[in-house]
Amino acid sequence: MPSAALKLGVTNALTLKKPSKNNPLPTIVLYVNDQAEILGALGEAEYLSRAEALIDGANFKGGLGEHVSDYALHAKDLPAITLIGVGKLDKLGANIAKVAANTYAAIKGAPKAALLWGDVICHKHFTQFVLALQAASYRFDHHKSSSADVDALKEVILVNNRDELAAYETALSFAIATDKGISAARDVANEAPNVLTPSELAKKAKHLSKAYANKISVTVLGEKEMQKMGMGCFLAVSQGSDEEGKMAVIEYYGKTGKASKKARLSDPIALVGKGLTFDSGGISIKPSAGMEEMKFDMGGAASILGTITAIAEANLPIDVVAILACAENMPSARATRPGDVVTAMNGMSVEVLNTDAEGRLVLCDALCYVQENYKPKAIIDTATLTGACVIALGSVRSGLYSNDEDLLFALEAASEFTNDLVWHMPLDDGYDEQLKSKVADMQNIGGREAGSVTAACFLKRFIKDNQAWAHLDIAGTAWKSGSTASATGRPVALLTQYLRSQADN
Repeated sequence: MPSAALKLGVTNALTLKKPSKNNPLPTIVLYVNDQAEILGALGEAEYLSRAEALIDGANFKGGLGEHVSDYALHAKDLPAITLIGVGKLDKLGANIAKVAANTYAAIKGAPKAALLWGDVICHKHFTQFVLALQAASYRFDHHKSSSADVDALKEVILVNNRDELAAYETALSFAIATDKGISAARDVANEAPNVLTPSELAKKAKHLSKAYANKISVTVLGEKEMQKMGMGCFLAVSQGSDEEGKMAVIEYYGKTGKASKKARLSDPIALVGKGLTFDSGGISIKPSAGMEEMKFDMGGAASILGTITAIAEANLPIDVVAILACAENMPSARATRPGDVVTAMNGMSVEVLNTDAEGRLVLCDALCYVQENYKPKAIIDTATLTGACVIALGSVRSGLYSNDEDLLFALEAASEFTNDLVWHMPLDDGYDEQLKSKVADMQNIGGREAGSVTAACFLKRFIKDNQAWAHLDIAGTAWKSGSTASATGRPVALLTQYLRSQADN
């Protein structure tokens, strides 16, 4: 099974009880900068003296990524001490996720650990540290016949001697809720595509209405319903597969109150996620090398599913509607051909020049649906949309497009707070010119130049006037490629923090 989350706690006064078999002493972790100075003013003299001796004896420099331990093997009633290097203190904010990952790697063999941060870590860094620590503990191995290399670490106590402990308890609680959403997104995205079909992804959404029955209502639309509503773009993608396309509509009643048939969302924020459970490219088939990673092409829908999980766990007082556009893009005798013309729900026609530019086709009908059936204050869509965005921004930042400054600035602020980074990209009318078609209202690709921008311009055509909208291209950030390919859960942290900021307004 996917790994259980760490048990986390926060305190400003560490008290060690006499060790026993069921309650071993925690490993004491202290942090050291590149001047070999122990961070914080903790006052635990016995730890400090041993740590200082360890720094001298091991010639410990405190560089980022360094760690050294004193296991106190000569005395069973003394805790082990581990020193973690954080490097330059003025770079701590930028390196906080690396510090957390290094911390987990150094202590994962101990059943319990106490991290002595003193008064150095602030609320922002605290949240980022907790999320990165939990991310380092994540495992997805339930398809393996046996789970090797199971980490011993089960509990972590974060020690901070600031007076406002309640603020850290609140921050920890929200970080734990956010991590539950991130882990849910990763679990779904990491699943094999023969297991996680469009129908199964829609069922995952249905499970939310059972887990959070008083807060969440879910409706799943099939292809017959979509056909009646005129979602020709969505169906153009799903028709090539034996797996039926599904659209899951999730309503979260955090502001209005208990979900019921009579309840109506109040000025909801809309989230829309691309859910291609597998993308072969269709008739415009992809190269075989690396195609197995196209199971991650539902990373947008996974992040929306995770975000709803997180805000339900955190009980955020805000109304949200979320759309998961779930389909499989396969080549067959029924598949859409390059040159076909299809019509979206709003009546606009699209000439399909490349069937591998399918994400924008399922999204445009999902965007039409949410605007037709709700009056959202803002719409945010997330999608592993273009390889061009990977070329432009790599795996560090997601591409952010928006037609509204307030929405843009709020998302950027949430991005910086969580370290789930984005970069503002252009939406100039000049790029939109590349989508002109001779036979339809538009074509679904704009050529080789600025591929991520023209994809965003395509989606913008389906946004009504005066509707605040943002598009997150997460093609480079939703998963890590290679021999250990794995979903990251981004941008759940960003979206959850953004919704938190809107709930406070």
